[in-house]
Parts: sequence; structure tokens; C-alpha cells
Amino acid sequence: MLDIAPNPYLEPIKKFLHDLKVTRWTFPYLLQIMHTVITVFLLIILFVLYVTIGIISQISNSFWDLISGLTQKMSFSNPMESSFYALSATLYFILFLPFFLIQFPIWVSGWFASKIGFRPFIIILIIAVISIGIYHFQPNLASDTLTKIIDIQDSIKTEYFSSDTTSTYSNNTNDIELTNSKN
Repeated sequence: MLDIAPNPYLEPIKKFLHDLKVTRWTFPYLLQIMHTVITVFLLIILFVLYVTIGIISQISNSFWDLISGLTQKMSFSNPMESSFYALSATLYFILFLPFFLIQFPIWVSGWFASKIGFRPFIIILIIAVISIGIYHFQPNLASDTLTKIIDIQDSIKTEYFSSDTTSTYSNNTNDIELTNSKN
């Protein structure tokens, strides 16, 4: 069995909880309230990271190690044992899948940021969040914008690609040729 790495968010959580316990409350309480609010906010963020990245990644890594170990055993065993290993690997994969789906957005964002760099990733993330926010809070805006784009395309088609404009253009050239020939 492979060793499981300790959760990296446990120590900061313990430190912030200790800081909250030893806070001295003296009048006026403004500084202590600000310190407590900021510390609680950081604790919430660390708890979410502790659960999603810490515990869930440990569980999914354990299941993935079991699956990869079983696939190695399947290649060196007889067909009867291989069928049992395949069944076990399928069950482990079914157990692995929910944990992987929870950590998948974090994994994809880390992979994408490592490929294109952190600053372009942040810009793309901000644009995506703004787009989702606009679509969520004003859902008619997207359909109205699409309708306006289609109307513009239709007006361009009728203005530049209809038979009336080509005949007008040809008439104008004939008029120019006639005026040039008269002069």
C-alpha cells in the first residue's frame, strides 16, 4: 500500500483556530472584530480547500492506486483471476468517480494554468465568471443580442446581396459611360 501524504491545509487551520482562541478582547473591540472576521473568512477558505483538495484528493488517489495495482495484476494472472480483478477494478472505479468529479474543476484549472501561464488563466477565468454572471442575472440579454446580430446579418444580406443593388450599380455605370461619351 502506498503512503498517503498528509493534508497540507491541516496545520494552517490549526494555527488560525489557535489565533482565534487566544484573541484578547479589549475595549474598543474594532480591531478584534476585524481580526476575527478576516480569520473566519480564511478558515472558511481553508476548510473548503481542506475538503476538496485535501481529503477528496487523498481518497481519489487511494482508489486510483488500487485500480492501477489491479490492472497490473490482471496482466500477470490467469483468466479466472483476471475476471475477479476486473470486477474489483470496476467497483473501485465506481467509488473513485464521485471523488474525481468533485476535484475535477480544480484539477483542470491547475492543468490549464500550467499550460498557458497564470496571468492568461486569470484573465480567461475573469471573463468566464463575468459571462456566466451576465447570463445568470440577465438571461434575456444573450437572446436579445443574438436577435440583434441576426437582424444585422439580414440587413447586410438585403443591402449588398440582393438583385436590386446590383442592377442599380449597373445602371449607374451605364449612366457614367453615357455622360463620358457625350462629353
